[in-house]
Amino acid sequence: MEKNENESVKTLRACENILKDLFKKYEGRLFNSGGDSFFAEFPSAVSAVECASEFQGRLREFYSQNNLPIKLQFRVGIHMGDVIKEKRNLLGDGVNIAARLEALAQPSGVTISKSIFDLVKGKVNLSFNDLGLQKVKENEFYAYDILLSKSQKRTLRTSSNPILRNLGLVASVFAVVVIGIIFYFQSDTKLVSKIQNMPTDKPSVLVIPFENQTGKSDNDFIGFGITSNIISTLSINDSILVSSSSTGKYVQEKNYSDSEILENYGIQYLLRGDVQGAEGAYRVSLQMTDLKKSEVVWSKLFDFKELKELFPVQEKISIAILEHMRVKTSGSQLTQKNYFTNPEAYRHFLNAWAAFGLKTVEGSEKAERLWKKAIELDPNHRRLNFMMAWVHWRKVTMRMSDDPKRDMEIAYSIALNTIDEFPNWATPKTLAGMIELFLKKYDKACSRIPTLIKEVKDLSDLATANIVIHSCGNLGEAIENYEKIMLSNPHHAAWIFYMYNHALIENKQYEKSESFALTKLNEKHNWSGVDQTLYLQLAYLYELKGSKKKAKKMFELHKAIDGKGKTGEIIHKEYITARDKTYLNELISTLKPYGLREK
Repeated sequence: MEKNENESVKTLRACENILKDLFKKYEGRLFNSGGDSFFAEFPSAVSAVECASEFQGRLREFYSQNNLPIKLQFRVGIHMGDVIKEKRNLLGDGVNIAARLEALAQPSGVTISKSIFDLVKGKVNLSFNDLGLQKVKENEFYAYDILLSKSQKRTLRTSSNPILRNLGLVASVFAVVVIGIIFYFQSDTKLVSKIQNMPTDKPSVLVIPFENQTGKSDNDFIGFGITSNIISTLSINDSILVSSSSTGKYVQEKNYSDSEILENYGIQYLLRGDVQGAEGAYRVSLQMTDLKKSEVVWSKLFDFKELKELFPVQEKISIAILEHMRVKTSGSQLTQKNYFTNPEAYRHFLNAWAAFGLKTVEGSEKAERLWKKAIELDPNHRRLNFMMAWVHWRKVTMRMSDDPKRDMEIAYSIALNTIDEFPNWATPKTLAGMIELFLKKYDKACSRIPTLIKEVKDLSDLATANIVIHSCGNLGEAIENYEKIMLSNPHHAAWIFYMYNHALIENKQYEKSESFALTKLNEKHNWSGVDQTLYLQLAYLYELKGSKKKAKKMFELHKAIDGKGKTGEIIHKEYITARDKTYLNELISTLKPYGLREK
C-alpha cells in the first residue's frame, strides 16, 4: 500500500471478485471482512477445502496472464467448530482458531485443523503435510498444510512461536503484501471437544452406565450403584485415569460407537455391563474393550441372590477390574469404604445425589428428604450423616434458609466431626474450607490447601477443593486445576464454567476469557444461571474494552433469560467464598449503569 496504493487496491478488488465468484460455486457465505481479511462459512468441509485450493490456483493463473505491478499473496486457514451467531456475524473460539490457522499458513498456502483433515482425507485429490500440535496465543490445535506445490512442504517445531516464524518468512523471502483470508466451516452437528493430549503413561478408562435388564425400573439403582462404585474405586488409584460418570452417561445417550469414543476422548479402555435376573438370582455381566485394538479383552460374570449382597459384589467387581489391569491395590484404599446394609437406603442415597446435582431449590429439598430417609433406614452408616452438612450449606448458599447463621454452624459442626472420624477423607475437608471462607476464617481455610491437594482422590473432590484454592487467591493453580477437570471430564458440573472464567478475568487473561465465554454460550446447560453469569462476564469485559454497545447487548441477553437478570447479591452468593471481594465489587459497579440491581 505504501509503494502504490492505487494498484494495490485494484489488485485487491480483482482478487476479491475471484473469491466471491468461488463462494457462489462452493456455497460459501462471507460473514465478515476487515479489508485485508475475509471470514466465510461453508456447508461442508470438502466445499471449504476445494474452494481454498481453487482460489490459490486461480490467483496463480490470474497473475501469469496479467502483468501487474502489485501481486498480492493470500494465506488461508480452515477450521470446524462451534460458534455464536450475532445477527449475520459469527463469533467464538471456532472463528478464533480459523484465524490462528490463517496466521500459521504460508503465503499462497492453506492450513487446516485436524477436524477438517479427518473429514476430507480420501475425499479430495490433494496431498497434506502433518505439522503436528501447534500453539498460537491461547489456542492449541493439530494442524496440516495442504500441499499445493512441493515447495510448500515444511517442518514446524511446536516449541517455537509459529506466528513469529511465519511473519519472519514473509519479511525475508517475499517482499509483498500478505493478506490473510480465513475460510470457516460451520457444522450443524455439535461435536464433543476432542482430547488430543490424553496421558500415555497410565491406562485411561471410561465406564458406561450399567444397564438394568431385570425388567423392573425399581432396580435402576443397581446398575447406577455399580457404575458409581467402579468409578469411585478406580479413581482412588493414581495409576489409572478415569473419566467421570457424567461423561459415560453422555456417551451412552449419544450412542457413540467405539471408534467415535476413541477419536473424541482418547480413551483406551471401555467398560460396559448390565444387570439381569430377579430376587434370588441376580447376575452382573461385565466386559472390557481395548479401543485401540478394537477388541474385547476381558469379560466376567458376578452372581448374587439378594439385594443386600450387592455391596460386597460391587467391591469384588472393582477389585477384579484392577487385578485384570495389573494395577496394585492396597487394603487401605478399599477397606475404608462404609457399606450400606439396606438396599432401600442405598437407592435413596443415589437418588438424592442426582437431585442435589440439579442445583435447584426443588432438587435440594428432594435430596434432603431422601438423605433423611436413608439415614432412618441405615442409621449405622457412619458416612451417610455427612450428607446433611451439604444440605445445610446449600440452604444458605441458595437463600433457602430461615436462619443462615444457624444452618452454616450446623454444616460446619458436621464437617468437623466427620473429619475427626475419617481423617483421610478429603470431601469433608473441602466443605469445611468453603465454610471457613464464608465465615471469614480465611487463614484457617487457606491453610488446608496443601492437605486438600494431597488427599483428593477424584475429579469431584478436586473441583470442590479448587474452590478453596481459587477463593484464597491462588489463581494460577486454580486455572490449571479447572483446565485439568475440563480436560479429563468434558461433561462436568456447569458451575465450573463460570468459576473458571472468573479466575481468568481475575488473572487478567481477558482475551482467553472472552473466547471461552462465547464458546460455552453456544452449548446447552441444565442450569440457566450459568449462561446468565457468562453473559455478565462478557458485558464486563466489553465495558473494559470500551465496547459499550456490545456490553449492553450482553447485559440484555443475560436479563432476557428469566426476565429479571441477576443482582449484585446473587453474584456475590455464586462466589460466596471469595477472600478478596475487589474483583466482584468492580464487576458489579461496572455493570450498574446497564441496570444491574444491588438486590
